[in-house]
Amino acid sequence: MSARTRLSTALRASVRPVALAGGLMLAGTAAGRPDDPAYYRSLRQASYAPPPAAFGPAWAIAKLGWSVATLRAARTVPGPDRGRLLALAAVDAAVYVSFSYAYFRRRSPVLAAAWTATDAVVTAAALPLLARHDRVAAAALLPQAAWLGLATPVAVHQARANPDPIFGKRFVSL
Repeated sequence: MSARTRLSTALRASVRPVALAGGLMLAGTAAGRPDDPAYYRSLRQASYAPPPAAFGPAWAIAKLGWSVATLRAARTVPGPDRGRLLALAAVDAAVYVSFSYAYFRRRSPVLAAAWTATDAVVTAAALPLLARHDRVAAAALLPQAAWLGLATPVAVHQARANPDPIFGKRFVSL
């Protein structure tokens, strides 16, 4: 196979994960207003919260890795584990797409924390299944796992430190 053919094949293979990640990000943006900096700045934040500018690039990298992992799992994982992984991917996608609605449109730090923690659990459940069948797919999911390892405690802190229009102040304890 020539270098040109290998490059062409590699470029074609990268289009699907980029398209899937881009589609998820567009759907999430349409569901909410993730570009509402005034709301985010109004919330009491954890001292370890990353700067707001980090969230877009971090999620883009995480979702690109998730896309690679999902597409590889659909192709390489056999039997019941494929179904489990694709179900986890569907839950992950639903959580990601609806997060902006829960957090920015409904302005609910409690729902945002629940969504973030759910995504962390789904990602943690997918990793060992992927690693058993496709280590490249598992490695592609690691950026999302790492990001959620930081985002989950940040979200829980926000839920505890800020009143919520849906749940009131009953979760506020800081």
